[in-house]
Amino acid sequence: MDTPPQSKSPIAQPQSTDPSAVSDTNSATSSAGDTLAHVYDHGPRLSQDEYIQLTELPLSNIDPNYPKLLLIISSVVAVIIITVLSAFLLITKPLPLIIASVGLVSAMLLAVVMIKLIHLKAHKIAYGLFKHEMVFREGLFWVSTTALPYTRLQHVNLSQGPLERKYNLVTLKCFSAGSGLAEIDLPGLNADLAEHLRQHLLSQAAASHQLIRTETEIVDPTPSDAETDPLSIQPPQQDNHNG
Repeated sequence: MDTPPQSKSPIAQPQSTDPSAVSDTNSATSSAGDTLAHVYDHGPRLSQDEYIQLTELPLSNIDPNYPKLLLIISSVVAVIIITVLSAFLLITKPLPLIIASVGLVSAMLLAVVMIKLIHLKAHKIAYGLFKHEMVFREGLFWVSTTALPYTRLQHVNLSQGPLERKYNLVTLKCFSAGSGLAEIDLPGLNADLAEHLRQHLLSQAAASHQLIRTETEIVDPTPSDAETDPLSIQPPQQDNHNG
């Protein structure tokens, strides 16, 4: 029997071997690659010796009145606690006098140590504003360093309590994108200096966000006068089969 000739599928299309089309594709790819390389120019790769050490960053200390304020607050709180504890031990006498005296002396020594640690920790708070980010450092034994890029900065807030108002101090809080809590909580700033810092941070954040939008438009331009293909919005035709 003769084998009937196989019919070719109408969907299959022969692949184009036009060298000009291949050349145009390569040119478009090369042009897109050049644009990305121009926008995302990272520069030369740094060696490990060229890394910037966080411990060597030139940071600024907070206002010297802030450690004094914490010293006063912690001392007042400690005196109140010791007074209440002494009155309780002497009036109710739940313990023998010798044991109560030893307990009070121990509580006083612990209060002195805690006050000193709070005072030293306040002296360790430091911050710095750089070209692309803000750096905040705090901690006495466990040191924490936070770097907040201006591209993530969304909001800057200044808060001031009644005791801070007496010493002309404020707390600067920086909020990042997608976070409900302050990523940087910087206390002990002079009120006038804090307002200048807030304005500077907001201006840097606005400039960084504008730069990101500009780079995005360069990499992925979206023309506003793009024509819509009428064939793409037509509903698919259904074949009617008559039995």
